[in-house]
Amino acid sequence: MSQAWTYADLAPEQLALVDEAERTLDTDIVLVYRPTTWGTVDEETLAAEGLHPVDLDPVQLECLQGMERMVGGIAVAYRRDLH
Repeated sequence: MSQAWTYADLAPEQLALVDEAERTLDTDIVLVYRPTTWGTVDEETLAAEGLHPVDLDPVQLECLQGMERMVGGIAVAYRRDLH
């Protein structure tokens, strides 16, 4: 069975880490995902919202990976289209 993804259910202190990552990485939004049997993340919905993954430099990527360990999920930094 292939693995699917869902949005992570985060505690308030974990949400604070995500907020900090958004400011540190200068991104519009950081979403945290966890593996699940039944996926709820729809790439078309993200695209419809104008969200596209951000290319991070090595230092930014290391910051994001450190946060992932603290929140127990996979984080993706997104930027909104400005149209």
